[in-house]
Amino acid sequence: MANRDDLTLFVREALIAGKSRAEISAALLHAGWSAPEVGDALDGWDETPFSPPVPKPRAAVSARDFFVYALTFAVLILGAFNLVIVLQALIDLGFAEQDHAADREIRWGVAVLLTTVPLYLWLTLRERRKLARNPALRRSAIRKWMIHIGLLLAALTLLGDLIATIYALLTGDLTAQFLLKAGAVVVIAGGIFLYYRSVGQQADRR
Repeated sequence: MANRDDLTLFVREALIAGKSRAEISAALLHAGWSAPEVGDALDGWDETPFSPPVPKPRAAVSARDFFVYALTFAVLILGAFNLVIVLQALIDLGFAEQDHAADREIRWGVAVLLTTVPLYLWLTLRERRKLARNPALRRSAIRKWMIHIGLLLAALTLLGDLIATIYALLTGDLTAQFLLKAGAVVVIAGGIFLYYRSVGQQADRR
C-alpha cells in the first residue's frame, strides 16, 4: 500500500512530466486518495513555472522544539492552576474569619508562582527573540500542537466551569462566593484561550 512519501514522489514526477494540477488531482482521486490528501500533496509544491518543481517549506519537528515548547506549556499550566488556587483561597478568606487550609494554599500557590512566572517570562522572551531572528521557526509542528492543546485545555476548563455553575444554580448552591471563584477560573482560562488563539492566528498567517 502506498504511503504519503509515495504520494509526494508521484506528484513531483507528474509535475516534472508537465501534467496539470487538475489532471494529477483527478488521477489520484480515481486511485482512491482522499481530496484532503491530494490537496495537501499538491500544496507542497509551489506553482511557479519552474522545472523541477519547487517544494514549499514544511513544518519542522525537532527534539529541541519539543523540550522548549513542552516546558513552556507545562510551566504556564502549572502557574495558571496555582493562580486559580490562590485567588479562590483569597475569596474563601474573604467569606471566613479564619481558614488555616486557605492560608496554606495561598502560601504554596505563591511559592509556585514565584518560580513559574519568571521562568515562563524568560522562556517566552527567549523564544520570541529566536522567532524574530528566524521566522521560519513559526512553522514548527510541535509549536502548533502545543498551541492547539492549550486551546483545547482552556476550552474544556471553561466548559467545566460553566457546567459547575449551572449545576450550582439548579441545586440552589449558587452563592456569591461560588460565583467569585467561578469567575476567577473564567478570567484565567479565558485569558489563556485568547492568548493561544492570538498566537495560533499569527502562526497561520505565516
